[in-house]
Amino acid sequence: MFKVLLEKLNSKKDFGKLSFLTGIFLLPSAFSLSILFFLFSLVTSLLKNKNNYFADKYNFSLFVGGLFLIISAIFHSLGITQNHQYNWDSNLSWIGLANWLPFFLCFYGFQIFLNTPKERKAASLIFLYGTFPVIISGLGQAFFNWDGPLKTLGGLIIWYQRPIENITELTALFNNPNYAGLWLNLVWPFCLASIIINKKITIGGIASLSFGFGIAITTILTNSRSAWFGLFITIFLTYGKRIINIIPKLFFGFLFILITSLIPLINKFYESFFKIIIPNQSWISADQNNITRIDIWVSALKNIIANPFFGSGSGSFSEIFMSETGVFKGHPHNLSLELLLSYGIPGAILIITPIALISFLSFRKIFLDRDYELPNLIFEKAWIISLIILLTSQMVDVQYFDGRISLFLWILLAGSRNIIRNDIN
Repeated sequence: MFKVLLEKLNSKKDFGKLSFLTGIFLLPSAFSLSILFFLFSLVTSLLKNKNNYFADKYNFSLFVGGLFLIISAIFHSLGITQNHQYNWDSNLSWIGLANWLPFFLCFYGFQIFLNTPKERKAASLIFLYGTFPVIISGLGQAFFNWDGPLKTLGGLIIWYQRPIENITELTALFNNPNYAGLWLNLVWPFCLASIIINKKITIGGIASLSFGFGIAITTILTNSRSAWFGLFITIFLTYGKRIINIIPKLFFGFLFILITSLIPLINKFYESFFKIIIPNQSWISADQNNITRIDIWVSALKNIIANPFFGSGSGSFSEIFMSETGVFKGHPHNLSLELLLSYGIPGAILIITPIALISFLSFRKIFLDRDYELPNLIFEKAWIISLIILLTSQMVDVQYFDGRISLFLWILLAGSRNIIRNDIN
């Protein structure tokens, strides 16, 4: 890891890169400290970057979208919305801007550190190495009752480690099992890429397999169904046609379990094991009071239509939905709907469009462009898969407002912007 971090440190740009990679490494385990490193790298990037910010159409769209968000926040403060009937604080719209505006600058500034496939591979591996505390804290929480919150540096670093009744629904150092599951999903493609390139029995190969085993186990133990889906869909996206070679092994493995389950003693072992790993409540709908995702989305859409230009305000959905149904829901369980509802259609479209375009064009170049071949292609694929998993997860939930997840997204988008822009390096 340190060899990657210290590689080619012979200019100020490289010290900015070192700070950037250090920020990535500390992102899951020491978020507050990682922010300091990211700030230093961002300042370094902005001082050295000679490109015109507005020359990139994506930057321009995000900038104008940000202006619309600010205008919406002003209108919310002036009370020019229909939310005066709800117990909602208009200051939340100003606070909510922190979830968007700073990241538009990060998207621009971090591109200089992710310009080549080699640099994106280094960032991918650092994301993976930085997940080691997540795996260890999760396993400790599940099997050794490492409950939290664990704090150090006066609360600057907090590992939540929420107490759990069984070994499932682990949160690790995150505040929620869905957040932990998503983070593990995002680094899972990088782990699979590392396993693929380390086929031989070497230190690197053993480390990659160990990370793979740890990520798989902790993901399962989060008891997050979306995380389970991400775990398996990543395997199919990563291996592609090669997954066909695995199917016979999976079939014979299933057949072995089926036959041995006829033996009473072994059958009891299987039953106990699967009850621990996949408890009955995993298959019971998480929705309460018969409120479904569809009901939540319909409510959000109605309020978007009611306030199309400036939105209802950041954080207003919970008050609106409580007023309508008497049930608390913190957000619309869809990031696009959350942005549309909070700040209105014009600003949201200007932000959503470049994200969608970058994701689509980078996917097309890496997965469909037959002329794009290079030694690090597997890590380029892993980069795009991670982006796909993150964006897909935000269609049914909203973990974006955790700063670690939002930074992960905009770093992936910065790298993907360079994939579109650059030829083979």
